[in-house]
Amino acid sequence: MPAEVLASYETNDVEYEFTATTFKKTSKLGFADTRLDGTPFVWFRSWNHERITNEAKALELLSERTTIPIPRLVDHGIHSDGRRYLVTEKIDGIQLCDITDAGCLQPEGQRHTEAKSCQTCVGQAYSNALRFITENVLPQLASLKSRERGIDGFVMPPRWLSTDVTVPWQGKTAFRTLPLPTAEYVFQHGDLAAHNIMMDRETLQVKALIDWEYAGFYPAGMDRWPGTLDDDAYYKTAENIGPAIAEFLPQEYLECYGNFADKKQLEQRVRSGAIPDPAKLKK
Repeated sequence: MPAEVLASYETNDVEYEFTATTFKKTSKLGFADTRLDGTPFVWFRSWNHERITNEAKALELLSERTTIPIPRLVDHGIHSDGRRYLVTEKIDGIQLCDITDAGCLQPEGQRHTEAKSCQTCVGQAYSNALRFITENVLPQLASLKSRERGIDGFVMPPRWLSTDVTVPWQGKTAFRTLPLPTAEYVFQHGDLAAHNIMMDRETLQVKALIDWEYAGFYPAGMDRWPGTLDDDAYYKTAENIGPAIAEFLPQEYLECYGNFADKKQLEQRVRSGAIPDPAKLKK
């Protein structure tokens, strides 16, 4: 008998379910929708299914080759209609980003404040989490290297590149592994942020690093980790991506540029600095 689902929610792309002991995420199929101007379209996020399997493989690799605290993978697979799922153990705790509005987490009689936000707890939690990332996570990930990008032949594009809406990436269906003579690609989480760190409510120490959908072997620095868990810095990594494209994705960019029909639009974006000048990348 399946365990009782105690809580669930969904986005346009993924369904989430919680039982007493497990967490499950399942990718959703595309669906018909209408824009504000009445134009019909089909909502579907590229690599929406593949990212689920990518996370499962990342968890398997990490559990075998590191001591980084991560959710234990219970199951993963593909439904007959193409949707993919993974099941992990449920991590009891609180997301780092939620501590800001959780009040003081100290026991009764030892609380720093009765206000909605306890800056002492927030500061301690963020300090502990940043130390965990810099001293525990990053050194272990840096020791994992590969000759090929991605995981097992699949390459998840970086979080900061919105391929569905960014010119000239629309329509791209795959990223290549780009093998190197030696193992120089390093393993990266790909989405290090406060919302992906589970904390212990009592000790304010990290319990687990979650959400490894963007993980894989990539050129060092491709994740654009800003060195902080500040939300503003996190969102800024998706801005001014022209230099990052030139440094980390030149081959794919040149292919997409060559295949994009509206060259005048591309030339305008090059002049604005939004995308790299292809002539400079070919030198």
